[in-house]
Amino acid sequence: MLNSSYIHGLNIEKKKSKPGYPKILDEIETKYKNWRGKTEKLNSEIEEELKRKVFLLNEYKDYLDSVSRYFKPQDKLKSSVIEEFLYLLFKDIPDLVDDLSNELLFMGQANAYLDLSFAPKNLADFVTNPGVYINRKRQDFTISKKVRCVFRTDKKEEKVELIVPAVAIECKTYIPKTMFDQANYEAQRLKEGNPFALYAIVAEQNALSNDVNLKNTKVDEIFILRKQKRSKRKKPIDSGVVSDLYGFVKDYLRADWFDNEKATELGRLIGI
Repeated sequence: MLNSSYIHGLNIEKKKSKPGYPKILDEIETKYKNWRGKTEKLNSEIEEELKRKVFLLNEYKDYLDSVSRYFKPQDKLKSSVIEEFLYLLFKDIPDLVDDLSNELLFMGQANAYLDLSFAPKNLADFVTNPGVYINRKRQDFTISKKVRCVFRTDKKEEKVELIVPAVAIECKTYIPKTMFDQANYEAQRLKEGNPFALYAIVAEQNALSNDVNLKNTKVDEIFILRKQKRSKRKKPIDSGVVSDLYGFVKDYLRADWFDNEKATELGRLIGI
């Protein structure tokens, strides 16, 4: 059984566990294992090996396009590829390697923490119960940690486990305005509970009109992997964009997110 970072592989396994599954899944599984095996041997820290990762990704996605007639978009067979690729891409960041292997950090799809509130049913419930209500949202990809919380009153105790993301990435085949607006809303909610989280969108194609204001947003960046507007004739995923994405996340993880003392010395308290 694959671990939860291999979201695309788990999708294939789940489909194959159902009686009478399409036999093309046997071929897809073989192609998937070949793609994953070759990619895992490469190191994103080495430029040529990162380019090779992108080449293998394009090769595998082209294959899935050739068999897409066997599946519906709701099956998420093709859309889960990028989600797993992000794990195969970012697992090589040196700052993460030890903490990932020691399970101090998690990388992959997660039902991530947004915020919490207290929601008692009535006065008696307010007096006796902690009454904690947790808002969560499934994020396509995260670099996150688990936080175990205990809330107590004099009479009762509630234990809650939270998945708190440092990085959250929404993955899209293409990004029109409706999807961008929803992502922007989710980014705002995420940052209400975790203001130093990085929130990005990774889309293969751009379907936004040129008059959309991208500055007035809580989304930190949008990466268009194929460097093109939405079209049936798809360009290959661009290794330069993937390299920029890798550097963007790595630089964020290496930066100070908040340091009051340093901010005072610089004379700027917010945008340090």
